[in-house]
Amino acid sequence: MCPSPTVWMNFHFALGFSALLKITNDLLLATDQAEISAVARLDLSAAFDTVDHNILLQRLQHTFDIHSTALSWFSSYLTDRYQTVSIDKLNSDPIRLECGVPQGSVLGPVLFTLYTQPLDHILDRHNVLHHSFADDSQLHNSSSPDQSESLLSSISDTITDVQNWMTENKLQLNSNKTEAILIGTTSKLSKATSDSLQLSDSSVPLSSAVKNLGVTLDNTLSMKQHISSVSRTCYFQLRRIATIRKYLTTDATAKLVTSTILSRLDYCNSLLAGLPSSSISRLQRIQNSSARLVLRKKKRDHITPLLHQLHWLPVPARITYKINTLTYKCLHGLAPAYLSDSLSLYVPSRTLRSSADSLKLNIPHTKLKTAGQRSFSFQAPSQWNTLPLPLRQQQSLESFKSALKTFLFSK
Repeated sequence: MCPSPTVWMNFHFALGFSALLKITNDLLLATDQAEISAVARLDLSAAFDTVDHNILLQRLQHTFDIHSTALSWFSSYLTDRYQTVSIDKLNSDPIRLECGVPQGSVLGPVLFTLYTQPLDHILDRHNVLHHSFADDSQLHNSSSPDQSESLLSSISDTITDVQNWMTENKLQLNSNKTEAILIGTTSKLSKATSDSLQLSDSSVPLSSAVKNLGVTLDNTLSMKQHISSVSRTCYFQLRRIATIRKYLTTDATAKLVTSTILSRLDYCNSLLAGLPSSSISRLQRIQNSSARLVLRKKKRDHITPLLHQLHWLPVPARITYKINTLTYKCLHGLAPAYLSDSLSLYVPSRTLRSSADSLKLNIPHTKLKTAGQRSFSFQAPSQWNTLPLPLRQQQSLESFKSALKTFLFSK
């Protein structure tokens, strides 16, 4: 059975989130090494609509070794499609689609990814780190602050080659929507001498923050702008729910709050690990207000019993839950390799009697609490190693998640 478009979309975003975690991990580690990083986000104009069918079919045949019946099936799937516009009861004449892959379909993103596979070779040739899925691409690299011009130049050269390849393959890079940002500590960024990314047909000014998959990344990765954005949205939703609270049951209110508020607090919350408590407390206040609204309690009522009654983990524990769940996935082949490769098993210098040490992870040496110690490479092993051995030994993801939640509630 083929997954539904909704399932595929969730899978797409799950890959996007893990890629964003990996990118942020790399940026934090580079910052920890006193480097600055350049990040460019590429935007394609109507990417799925301009895929050339002949080029795609040739690529499926010669690059991915798809032949005979399977290739004919793809040809049938892509060709002889028609499009019409319907307004009220009036329909336009059908027009045959000469290019493009169906959007909103399960195969659309897959076919586009296969179509653009040669781009990986271009990016690898330039030795630029990159993460791509479907029409979302991000390039990044790091250097010392005094090499900022060379750093941005290497990104520019890469994008130029990407543009040329896209032109040859009937795709178009939208330079007007391409974003670039330099990331590092405030002191290192002040030493950078460039303020823009030069492309062949335009100049892209460096931003102080960029939005990626709904997460706002500022140039020091403090996450302050992201937390402010989440707070505004959550309080807006909270006020809306408060106006109709008297018409709702407790269970209905809890479900509404979970879907509109807690989901936003949990969104990419692995990026918040290691932030100061002053930042996390802003999100905790939102959850506290939500719990009081659901249970119709006053502000002076102690919050811990309310969270337990709702079976809600506090915000810091929810972040811990996410980090350890991702770690479990990495150790059991359930996460992308680029994330799993961030972790390594601890190898003691001598044989130890304790079997607990055989399931521990190596904690890398870092310098900055605000950078390296916030990275997934540091947070994952640091948190994982503190879990009880029976918890780390759980045989399935579901049993691990259940046991982890019970453990966190008991703390």
